[in-house]
Amino acid sequence: MKRTLLVVLLAVASQAANAFPSYATGGFRGANLMSSDEIKEHVSQLFAMKSFDQCEAYMDAHEVVLQKRALEQHVTLPEKTGDPCKVMRFFGRVK
Repeated sequence: MKRTLLVVLLAVASQAANAFPSYATGGFRGANLMSSDEIKEHVSQLFAMKSFDQCEAYMDAHEVVLQKRALEQHVTLPEKTGDPCKVMRFFGRVK
C-alpha cells in the first residue's frame, strides 16, 4: 500500500515539474519574437498568476503583443497547442 502511494505521489510530482519544461528555456510559441529578458519576465508573470481568470487575461494580452510583433516582422505564428492556464489549473497552481 505504501509503495503504491509513493509511486502515485512521485508520478504526480513529476508531472507538475514537467508541466512547462519548454518555458524554462524559452521554447514556447512566440518566444522567437521576444528578447531573453522578455521571456524571463513572461515566465515569471505566468507563474505568479493566482487565478485562472487572471491567467487567461494575461495570456490574451500576451497574444495581442505576439500577433502585433509577428505582423511587424512578417512571420506567421504557429497554431496554439495547449493552454498553460488550463495546465496550471489542473495542477492546482491557479484556481
